[in-house]
Amino acid sequence: MSSLTPEEQQWLSARRITRITDNQEALIYPMGAERFLNSRLLKSGPDPYHYDIKADIVHKKILVISGYGNSAFLFALAGAKSIRVYDKDPLTIAWMKAFKQYYHYRGKKKVCSSIGEIMTALTAWYPPALTLPSGKHWLLRILNPKALRRLYIFQMLSLVQEALKLQLNEEFALDKDISFHCGEIQDAVKEHAAASFDTAFVPYLLGVKNGIENKEAIVSFVKQIMPLIDRGHLLVTPTKNSKEFRLTGQRYFVTTGYNSIDTIPELQPYLSANDPHWFDTQGLAVFTADY
Repeated sequence: MSSLTPEEQQWLSARRITRITDNQEALIYPMGAERFLNSRLLKSGPDPYHYDIKADIVHKKILVISGYGNSAFLFALAGAKSIRVYDKDPLTIAWMKAFKQYYHYRGKKKVCSSIGEIMTALTAWYPPALTLPSGKHWLLRILNPKALRRLYIFQMLSLVQEALKLQLNEEFALDKDISFHCGEIQDAVKEHAAASFDTAFVPYLLGVKNGIENKEAIVSFVKQIMPLIDRGHLLVTPTKNSKEFRLTGQRYFVTTGYNSIDTIPELQPYLSANDPHWFDTQGLAVFTADY
């Protein structure tokens, strides 16, 4: 039985990839931030250069807002106890639900790679040559890895469409405690009792364009989420108004008028750790409740 609503199935069958909320591209696939996050989760032993995010993930109950990328899947595979994902865009949630539901589906050709295997490949810094219906694209992997990534993304979407058409059941689902919900912080507060989570992860939402942009709204968000994690950690990235890769790339934390999130006066009492080198220059800030 499908966990997707008829409306969600209609969007996915039509291969819609623009968000309902703003008609921008839905960020439903691993990007550089997720590749870096995965490298930290796979790291064994302490690393004096970076914050130990693994300690906040393994065996923990995690809240993720928003559904950007594939962080929820990475947390589940790293050993999280449970993950609850909220995103205000219903299309983003629909695709994420489908990826979980058909995670092990590999299409009519049983030798081809599954959705989960493709997602894992996309999370790698250098994606391997997977078996697709059109074969293995060794030359593309060497000459144009970006084109290979696009090919893999399209294959994931095609597999979801095929699975929907065949009306497949839950036998292909990822057996991890992940759930996806359409909503914002107010909805998470309403649906969960206090101290429901050990960790909250907030990627590309605070201080970024089309996210929660102004200082007052950011402070309000942090104060609302704190009771849900009690003495746990709120992890926020990006946190700095700097170029993505030191000299090149775009800036992300740009809407508040502050150079970094930890310099907002109302948030300073909550700050417990800061990794300015997270994903090179983007930064990771760690907040805890001020008791």
